[in-house]
Amino acid sequence: MVQQLTPTTDDIFYPESDGKPMADNTLQFELITTIKYGLEVHFKDDPN
Repeated sequence: MVQQLTPTTDDIFYPESDGKPMADNTLQFELITTIKYGLEVHFKDDPN
């Protein structure tokens, strides 16, 4: 049986203590994504 999910209209939740998005500017976004990519490459063989 397939159940159709209804979209929620919850407020945006930012998991930061100040309630703002993680990246405030392009440089921060580029650094975050570069670090994320490096971690993905480093842990590519880890099943967790």
